[in-house]
Amino acid sequence: MPRHGENIYKRKDGRYEGRYVIGKTRSGKTRFGYVYGRQYKQVKQRLLERKAQYGQRFPQGSMRLAELLSLWMKSEVYGGVKEASFRAYQATIRKHLLPRLGFVPLTSLTPAMVCDFVASLEAAGLSGSTIKGAFRLLNAGLRFAVEEGMIAKNPCRRIRIQPKERAEQRVLTPQEQERLRRGAQGADGLMTLLALYTGMRLGEVCALKWADIHWESGTVSVRRSVQRVCCEESAGRAAKTRLVVGLPKTARSQRLLPVPAFLLERLSAFRQTACRAQTDFIFGRERPAEPRTVQRRFCKAMREMGVQGVHFHTLRHSFATRLLELGADVKTVSVLLGHSTARITLDFYAHSLPEDQRTAVERLAACAG
Repeated sequence: MPRHGENIYKRKDGRYEGRYVIGKTRSGKTRFGYVYGRQYKQVKQRLLERKAQYGQRFPQGSMRLAELLSLWMKSEVYGGVKEASFRAYQATIRKHLLPRLGFVPLTSLTPAMVCDFVASLEAAGLSGSTIKGAFRLLNAGLRFAVEEGMIAKNPCRRIRIQPKERAEQRVLTPQEQERLRRGAQGADGLMTLLALYTGMRLGEVCALKWADIHWESGTVSVRRSVQRVCCEESAGRAAKTRLVVGLPKTARSQRLLPVPAFLLERLSAFRQTACRAQTDFIFGRERPAEPRTVQRRFCKAMREMGVQGVHFHTLRHSFATRLLELGADVKTVSVLLGHSTARITLDFYAHSLPEDQRTAVERLAACAG
């Protein structure tokens, strides 16, 4: 990864490599030049000299925020993140940053304007994660502007976004979970049970292949995920979307999960129906199942069962909560979920149900007596 947004990398041979833009090809693709050295400071100095040589030290006041963000996304972000993440960043910039701040010249942007921007997002009722994501992109783009000499200081540098209180996540009760288990039928029901008893995400379930099932050991390998991402807009038309199969959310999300025996039996039976053994993907054919379709069918099935206020990710929440209720340690649950740290598991997936709270209080009272 580059240090401080400067496009300086540590190579495997021990040297540092600096990258700078030298122009565009006829097709509009960015062309890069490179400098190398044994010391970081040496490469940084050479990089500044080359940037100045190729006119990358822009005159102050010559660029508006919209132009800066476009340049930063193309020269710094593109190719360094997953395609789905890149498209998500574009959507956040287009929806939230450009309408409010895109027209502002860089040198006119002040900390007060940034604070007003954040306040406007809060007033619009956006979630805390959406607000933090928009601010994070703004901050990163302005750090790039400082590195390139467009502005002297980053107006975001001393602003801190106060975290909002997280809304309590919906978790299935044991009774609801048993109702789902009894009512799960066909491919849709099998996907529901896989998420409920392994904790897999929707995109991970949709992207499963038969080759991922290890029948002898009773496990499944989570190797990929699928999601629908936006394509670039063209000619003023709304952006289209397409399915993209890639790696799971994080490196830790590539994991080996135990599968309950009853689920293996249902998977084996499902494989014998409709020539499923001849397909590559378990819930698709030449391509994975469509996550949006699965989500829509799941919500419809829940309404028909009388289970209110749930979506497919509720199954993952419920999986983690049930394990913790049964006494599983947080580290084990974290590994099963594919989280990078156990703290994430505690913050987002450990829900306390009313009956557990009453049991805890009653145990305390019994000890006092």
